[in-house]
Amino acid sequence: MRKISIAAIAVCVAILTPQAIAQALTFHYGFIGQNDNQQLYVIEDGAALVSGAKLKLNFEYPEGNWFYVCYLSSTDEYALLYTSNPALDRGLASSDGLEKNDEVIFDSLGWLALDDNVGTETFTLISSETRLEKLETLFNNYSKAGDKSRKRFAKRISRALEDLEKQLEPSGTLKMTQRLDTPIMGGVTFRGVTAEEISQHSLSHKASGSKVANAVFVIRHD
Repeated sequence: MRKISIAAIAVCVAILTPQAIAQALTFHYGFIGQNDNQQLYVIEDGAALVSGAKLKLNFEYPEGNWFYVCYLSSTDEYALLYTSNPALDRGLASSDGLEKNDEVIFDSLGWLALDDNVGTETFTLISSETRLEKLETLFNNYSKAGDKSRKRFAKRISRALEDLEKQLEPSGTLKMTQRLDTPIMGGVTFRGVTAEEISQHSLSHKASGSKVANAVFVIRHD
């Protein structure tokens, strides 16, 4: 029995060690909705929302990392909604005026409302140890291009995001996106809010990877 137990432990260590290394980079995020009666709720991936629906994207990532929020609208228009700069992030509060600690930075896009264009709204969140300069350049060129050129750059952006996902899988790097059992609060301290309550600063999901981690979040705009 002892030999079997030792062998089993050795197998577990061999399996878990690469995963532990792969999960070195983790970020949290959450899409929060607001009803007409001001009640807040967690928006799940693939949820169906109607025009005029209010939503807020919160995210918290490791200090010193680059963070990107890429967006593909229901009309197939790309936008880079957020780019972090670790050099500027150090010592600064977030755009919401919330403090950060020495390990993570909490930020938000603020409250948004869906327009009248129905379809699929796709958000791609990326946390990376290094700056993704090629992706930034593609978005910059896309924003300045004319109609014909924009279609060409849109295809390149799509391929770049797909290639990013491929880089996470074949190399043995673990990519994990999961729903938290209980939403947590972003930032350092939010007094008067319990773990069971949903706050406008709530984080409900997390994604993990080795040197880069990403999450794709889709909203069905009906």
